[in-house]
Amino acid sequence: MRTSELIEHIKSEVAQAALDKNKDAVNMYLVVKYANQLKDLNPIDFALSIGRKESYATEFRKGLKLAVIIEERGL
Repeated sequence: MRTSELIEHIKSEVAQAALDKNKDAVNMYLVVKYANQLKDLNPIDFALSIGRKESYATEFRKGLKLAVIIEERGL
């Protein structure tokens, strides 16, 4: 999946999750799941591209770090 397609997929999934009040959890899950494809993106640009505020960039960075820990520990 191309990066632009992935961003649209994440944006769509997060919008759907918002209806169930799971937006933040689903967003974090997707960042962790696709961390290898997302790691080179500018966090602020990513946040804005999926319809989140600039401040979400911090959560994006946390998700990328969590993905590294999960991979290192083999979870």
